[in-house]
Amino acid sequence: MLFRLAFRLVREEDVAKDLVQNVFYQLWKNRDSVELGPATRSYLYKATTHAALNYLEHQKRTRVRQQEYTQQASQQTLREADQLAEQELRVRIQQAIDRLPPKCRVIFLLSRQEGLSYKQIASQLDLSLKTVENQMGIALEKLRQDLKPFLTREFLLMISLLLAITW
Repeated sequence: MLFRLAFRLVREEDVAKDLVQNVFYQLWKNRDSVELGPATRSYLYKATTHAALNYLEHQKRTRVRQQEYTQQASQQTLREADQLAEQELRVRIQQAIDRLPPKCRVIFLLSRQEGLSYKQIASQLDLSLKTVENQMGIALEKLRQDLKPFLTREFLLMISLLLAITW
């Protein structure tokens, strides 16, 4: 009868057997302080019910802790992956910029890093505005070709964020 009670509560046969066995073990262990009499049956039912409910509560807390741990581990893994992807992208961008012809690189960096307008760059380098525009077009096309394998939607968003942050 105690097994059926425990099983109805926990729905696991082995666990129900263990709970009932533990109730009897505790009764035996405390036999000197527990008076057996007409209330023994009630005591056993109540002890079995409490043991099953305690087990269920413990299982619930364990599941919640495991879910929290799994969620934290997933978030940490995603952050690490994002950091690695960001570092990789920064390296690739810098390598692509370094491969630009010297004049293109200077004009690109003045525009993107220093935030100068094409007119200001032309004045500073003593070039025509059209030359600056053409060199920026060449620089952007070369960068686009160099970074083509990384130009997925996600990477494009990250590139624009990185350029805004770092330059």
